Amino acid sequence: MFLYDITKEINQSNPIFDVYPTLATLSHSCNDPHWSFPYHVHKEETELIYFSKGKANYQINTEVFHVQKGDLLIVNKGCIHSVTSSNTEPISCWTCSIKDFKLHNQNDLFLPMNKKPFQKSGVHEPIISSIFKELEYFSKEKADDSITTCNILSTALATIYFNLYKDAQIDSIVKSTSFVQDILIYINENYSQKITIKSLSEHFHMSEDHISHKFKLVYGISPINYVIERRISDAKWRLINTKDSLVSISIQVGYENTTHFSNLFLKRVGCPPLDYREKYGASTTNVLY
Repeated sequence: MFLYDITKEINQSNPIFDVYPTLATLSHSCNDPHWSFPYHVHKEETELIYFSKGKANYQINTEVFHVQKGDLLIVNKGCIHSVTSSNTEPISCWTCSIKDFKLHNQNDLFLPMNKKPFQKSGVHEPIISSIFKELEYFSKEKADDSITTCNILSTALATIYFNLYKDAQIDSIVKSTSFVQDILIYINENYSQKITIKSLSEHFHMSEDHISHKFKLVYGISPINYVIERRISDAKWRLINTKDSLVSISIQVGYENTTHFSNLFLKRVGCPPLDYREKYGASTTNVLY
């Protein structure tokens, strides 16, 4: 028999949130040996990530983390990040994005900027795994109280992460921003529109050569190739998680010519868009918006 009388301790507890978080998105990426998502940023969402299988390289701002089963990451809103799965050991990556929270007596960043975003789940892995699976279940159930239940589960998950990261390693690297990050964020927010080196040059009042050179120096890819990679990644998510037509998806990611989009997708991914949907649609979930 077990009895826990919380009324004896409730006045001694220190609140974490003045305003509890709400669930923005939930995703589970798995079983795709070629899975990757290029540099991107979320302005309002904080990501709580759990890796349940496989291996991947996950970059947050300028630091790369080699993640595997049991590892956790926190991506604060406004942080640039990317992920590339191992070809031989495909990653299984759960992500819970939360928003609209207010931490008690702290700023609006979930993880202090001087702490490493990487942590081991340790003995907490079973409960973290269980919460993610319950989130998936209730988000798909679509019952009247599903959203409420998902928000409660997200708060529980956020509380566990917050406490796990209390003793996170202090990051000695000084984080700084640059105009190249501003360019990436701009592209990330506008990739479905027409973007050229000339338009970037005009928007940022810099020469085309300077933008191209510095962007590739930092991110290892040209600005225009990044636009293409960002569009293709968005298309992959839409193919897997929606029933939108190929024509609709092509237009949504910035290509009015569906044939051109399909040929580009085949060249970059290795298979036609609809084949990709058929192959991976049942194994990757992005279930709640």
